[in-house]
Amino acid sequence: MSLFILQNSLATDEQYWIERCKSSAMETGYRLREAHSVLGTHLARHISQQYVDDKHYFVVAILMRAGLPFGMGIADELERLGHDVAIYFIDEHTKNEWIVTIEHKTLIIADAVVHSGQSIQEIMVQLPSHIQQNTIVATTVIPMNSLSNFTSWNIMTVRVSQNHYEGAKIRHIENGLGPDTGDRLFGTL
Repeated sequence: MSLFILQNSLATDEQYWIERCKSSAMETGYRLREAHSVLGTHLARHISQQYVDDKHYFVVAILMRAGLPFGMGIADELERLGHDVAIYFIDEHTKNEWIVTIEHKTLIIADAVVHSGQSIQEIMVQLPSHIQQNTIVATTVIPMNSLSNFTSWNIMTVRVSQNHYEGAKIRHIENGLGPDTGDRLFGTL
């Protein structure tokens, strides 16, 4: 596993984007979507630096719906930087036919929050091992106590949190539950 934490590379005046994303900030709607998109843009720049000598081909698989603003920030910036990008939107109804399009491309699985990694694992087990090795799991946050679940994955995250909340249809953090990120992003709490 490789682990890259964007927070360690952001300038001091860019850290506020991270603060907006935290459940305790209670940001919702446009302001939260903007923060996710901007952080996706920053992460894409670091991804692109790995391929600076050539035009590279990426597939960005966005876990719906919470991964949408972050994943689009990644995809749009990679394209702006001159890379070819295919975008797939993944939900419980998505069939795995899209997987055949990722041969000879770098797969980026984008999700807003990774808790246990079960959603990511469901995708990874469908991939051939040579593609798994080159896949990047991109997220805005992953709990510290979940990192041990990802020992064989390449993780690029905005931050690692000491907290571990399960998303629920609530407005405040309580009893191990916090406001669901997708609901916060799209105003459906």
